[in-house]
Amino acid sequence: ILPEGVSKLINIEWTIWHHDNAEKLKAALSVKGWESPYDVIVYNICHAREKDAEYIKNLVNVHKDGGKPMVAIHCTMHSYHWGVNGGKKSTNDKEWNKLLGAVSNSHGLKGPAIKVTALNTKHESFKPATIEWNTPKGELYTIHKIYPSATVLANGNNGRSEQPVVWVNQYGKANVFATTIGHHNETMQTDEYLQMIAD
Repeated sequence: ILPEGVSKLINIEWTIWHHDNAEKLKAALSVKGWESPYDVIVYNICHAREKDAEYIKNLVNVHKDGGKPMVAIHCTMHSYHWGVNGGKKSTNDKEWNKLLGAVSNSHGLKGPAIKVTALNTKHESFKPATIEWNTPKGELYTIHKIYPSATVLANGNNGRSEQPVVWVNQYGKANVFATTIGHHNETMQTDEYLQMIAD
């Protein structure tokens, strides 16, 4: 959905890495210099359990020290946070969380539409056509912590809770754009979502 939709909005060439499991992805991301051919890395992954702190540190340093920009989508926020520095679903500070700019390890109901309200429409990475829009479906993540290095650009409300859903973060040399929106294909296919990722 994203390569096809975003490519209609900006001039971009995609290289897709799709691995069967976390171990295969880990092997690929452990190869020195894997990131070199790319201008930006888009993570749309869901690998919560990872005990190898050195692997996570090296992955973070691709961005933190190497300066490679990144876009983090939905379950990327729930990746690499079990098994290191505090165990299952810990809200302790971890390198991946610091890179993302937020800590999240839980979410609300799957399905209810999310009302997205832009808080900042002048940021160069976020220029929504409207101040508010509703996703067809949603899964609103609970944000336990936003780091001072992050700037929240939009909140989301599913009728039960309001949470940050779009933000940018600066960690070391890393420029990070993050959104917890994107659990359902129907949401990713909307013009608003595709334009947000393109921006």
